[in-house]
This record gives sequence, structure tokens and C-alpha cells, in this order.
Amino acid sequence: MNKHMYHRFPGQKEGEQIKILIRKHWIVDIKVGAVLTVLAVIPTAIFIALSIIFWPGEVTEVYLIILLVFLVYLMCAGLFSFIKWLNEELDVIIITNERIIGHDQVDFFHTQISETDISQVQDVKGVEKGFFGSMFHYGSLQIQTAANKIVFNIEDVTRPYEIARGILDIRDRYLDKEKFEDEPGTPPLPPVL
Repeated sequence: MNKHMYHRFPGQKEGEQIKILIRKHWIVDIKVGAVLTVLAVIPTAIFIALSIIFWPGEVTEVYLIILLVFLVYLMCAGLFSFIKWLNEELDVIIITNERIIGHDQVDFFHTQISETDISQVQDVKGVEKGFFGSMFHYGSLQIQTAANKIVFNIEDVTRPYEIARGILDIRDRYLDKEKFEDEPGTPPLPPVL
């Protein structure tokens, strides 16, 4: 049974069921954590070490100003890391039994939502690239429609080949006018991500 069958999203049509929910791979969180480490944790360790080494014995106004500037820097680094994580986390593609909806968080205040009918899908390409992509099975997914341009593109998704095959399977079932219920004898879709 489809684990997203009972989930709803804004604009969902009557009888429309979520078949595949595509989100980014957990490795993206590691990348954002590495950026946060470089921007905040390492400078904090250096600041504490320098404060201990060059401690004047009392808290002076200069030290308080330096501390205040450093705290403002840490707040900005944390905000930058949060925005970076949010931009990655909100990228999602929803594959239903009738259409594809893409939610692309371009920037903090810039969102693009694309939608196309599932029958318009012409080509789906999954790409695993590089050592880590091959080891952890993540890569990019490109969905091309009849307009001959890539309408949906999402980077760093889990198992892009399996998702691509699943999307084409859903499209073929739609074109063959098969029901999208989980009927006995129907080949199962790949696991919903």
C-alpha cells in the first residue's frame, strides 16, 4: 500500500492520489552541516582559544565590543545556514496518478511551482554522478515534457534511476487507462520516498 495515499496537499483534486513524493537525499543535510561548521564552529573555537590565550584579566570595553561583533557574526552564520537548509528542504516533486507538481525553493523569498499532466511526460532521466553519488545512490532527476524542455529538475535525490522508472510506469499506466488502485497482479511501484 502507498504510504502517501492519505496525505493531502493544497490544490489536490478529488480522487487524486500521491504515488511518489520526491525529496532530497539526507546527504544534503551533511553538506549544510559542513557549511555551518566552517562558518560557525571553527571560528567559535578559534575565538575561545584566543580569548583564553590573550585574556587581559578583566573584561574591558574593547573585549565586549569584539564579543558583540562576534556574536552578531554567529547569528548571521546561523541564519545563512538555516536559509540554505530551508532552500534545500523545501524542494519537492509530487507525482500523483494524474499530474506532476514541482515545488522549487529558489531563494528564501523566491518559490517556483510547476505543474503538468502525467500524460505530457516524454522523458525522465536519473543521473548518479561521482564517487559519493554512486556510493550513497543519489543524483539528479530530470523530467522532460512534450514542450522539449526540462520542466522539472531536482538535484541530490535518493535513487534517481528507480524514481525515473516509477514515473514512466505511472505515465504508462495512465496512458493505458489502467486504474491506479493497488490491484492484485499489478507490478508494484518503487518505494515512495
